[in-house]
Order: sequence, then C-alpha cells, then structure tokens
Amino acid sequence: MNPTARILGAAWIAWLALFAVDAQAQEGCTPVSEQVATNADQSTLSVTTVCDDSGIRRYVLRARNKDGAELQEMVVEAADEAPNGSAGLLDVDGDGHHEVEVRGMCGAGPNCMGDLYRVNRKTGELQHFFSGGYSDLSMIDGYLVEAGRASCCSWEYHAYRLDDRTEVRGYDNMDLMVEVGADLSSDDENAPARCKFSQRRGGDWTVIAPPSKQWLALCTLYGETYHLVTPREAREAEKSAAAQE
Repeated sequence: MNPTARILGAAWIAWLALFAVDAQAQEGCTPVSEQVATNADQSTLSVTTVCDDSGIRRYVLRARNKDGAELQEMVVEAADEAPNGSAGLLDVDGDGHHEVEVRGMCGAGPNCMGDLYRVNRKTGELQHFFSGGYSDLSMIDGYLVEAGRASCCSWEYHAYRLDDRTEVRGYDNMDLMVEVGADLSSDDENAPARCKFSQRRGGDWTVIAPPSKQWLALCTLYGETYHLVTPREAREAEKSAAAQE
C-alpha cells in the first residue's frame, strides 16, 4: 500500500482538501530557530523553520564543514495540506551523520507523511533521501525500515538499503516489504497473525524467506505466536487460485 493510501482513505483526503486552508489559518506558522547537529567528522547539519507573511512554512536546511563554512543550503516548502508539520534532526542509522526529518500530513491513525534529507557522503551533496508515510523509522540489518499501520488489523514495513544511490527512496523503489496482520481467511478467531516477506520482481511481488533472523522480530507485533508465509506456500496458493478461475 503506497504511503498516501496508507495514511488516509479517500474520504479523509477530501476532508483535508476542503479544510486545509482554514486549518492553516487557524494554526498559523510558528518560526523555529536554527537546530544544529554536529556530525562525527565535526561538520554540521541544521534546519530552521521560517514563515512568510501568508503563513507558509519553509524549512531552511544548511550543511557546513567542520570549520563552519556553509557548503550548501536547501529550502523545503511545507505542503498546504500539512498545517501542523515540523522538522527536526536525527541520526536514523546511528552512523554519526545526521538527517533532517520533515513531518507533514497525518491520518486518523499513527501514520504521518515524512521526508529525510542528508548529505550523501560519496557525492558530498545535500539531498532529498527518503519520502514515505509512517509511524516509526528504525534500522534492521543495514536497511532503513518504515513502519505504518495499513488497516485496522495489519501493519506494513517497507525496507530500503542504505547505499550511495542518489534517487529518493520511496514506495516505488523499496527493496523489501513485510506484512503482518490478522488471518482473515481463517474461521478461527484465535488464528495466529500472518507474517509475509516480499520483494518486487519485475512488476509483481514475490514472497521470499526472511533475509535473516533479525527480521522475525517484526512478526511478533501481535504476539509471540505467528504464521510465517513461506515461498512454497505462496506459490501453491497462487496455483490453487488460478485453477479456480
């Protein structure tokens, strides 16, 4: 499920579109002074929230070298439908080099739109690094993992390799998806949750085995007992469904 769909249904999107301007006018834009984080190499990354006369919020990102000289500046304008957005600094992968996180539109549940910006250590460029809709970010086995509620009874985890590619990481180029949720096909109301790992191959999603044991912790979201969907089980289910068509 793509980030926007995961955050809001069509009705919520229509509601926000109708009231976004009023909400922004009511909430206004509050400037926030420069927040600065020092990286492991003594360079710094900062973000400042500024407001123009119309109340539009902008985030000014600055990367400086260890001597304090400004290397790069980027201005990010907040979306109109996100009157309550904010920006802050974090080190999502714990490598001693920080990212700017910009949060935006939220749904009725825990998910909010979010973007990460950081200096690409290979190219030296300050870049838009990640865009998604999530409740939480974490690291597993060298992957950035966004966690988000997909429905009343299920969660999705989208995983992205942390490499030097310059494209913005997002739903369309995720490396791995994990789905954990109630077994809606079972008549047993106490059936264990289903946990499924998938990768996109061509235009289709293919069930795979977990890359390592570390990933199985995600399967315990609804309890220690769960059903791990295997590649063989998925193939047999596809064959059975095709035979019934």
